[in-house]
Amino acid sequence: MKLRQILAGGLLIFFTISANAQTPVEVKLIAPIDEDRGWCLDLRGGQNNGAPIGGVHGHTCYTYIGNGPTKDQAFVMENIREQNEFRMVEFGDKCMTLYEPNEGSFVSIETCDGRETQVIAMNETGQIIPEMTPELCLTAGSIVLPGGGGNPIHIMRDISFEACDRTVNERQLWELRAEWTGPEETTAERIYPINPVRRSGN
Repeated sequence: MKLRQILAGGLLIFFTISANAQTPVEVKLIAPIDEDRGWCLDLRGGQNNGAPIGGVHGHTCYTYIGNGPTKDQAFVMENIREQNEFRMVEFGDKCMTLYEPNEGSFVSIETCDGRETQVIAMNETGQIIPEMTPELCLTAGSIVLPGGGGNPIHIMRDISFEACDRTVNERQLWELRAEWTGPEETTAERIYPINPVRRSGN
């Protein structure tokens, strides 16, 4: 009887842990374009002090450092795939949100509450689409700006929801990455090749 209780308790713990599994992943553009470390969704602000209040922008992915997705770039893979919810790992009650249901919408990070503007799906091709506006796709901007740190210097792009358009697939198709797999072959020349402040290290 006691053995049976122990086994039942062990199975309950196992299934509870499995149900609450959280795999941190970056949400990155499939195309590296001009950044061989990849382009990722990122909280505005420095790597260690990014805050949900500023929403997300596009930024050099940080997995190249070797510690997996960082707290300002980590989303819960299971929620994306199973619940159509882009929930952040570090800020467990914060989700990516369509700020307004029209083209050019800011991409905010707000308290997860199941509202319609937080039901956002990644389809098989890599488009990230809000359920309430299926004509819009998460899009990285065309303008590149220098960031801080990194060698070569980190770079940034604005992120918004724009009309889905196959001619700009390289800025609208995304994938999930849990760990660094090496630099990717770029298709465009980097505008900001060297960090003027830090010329070595990360």
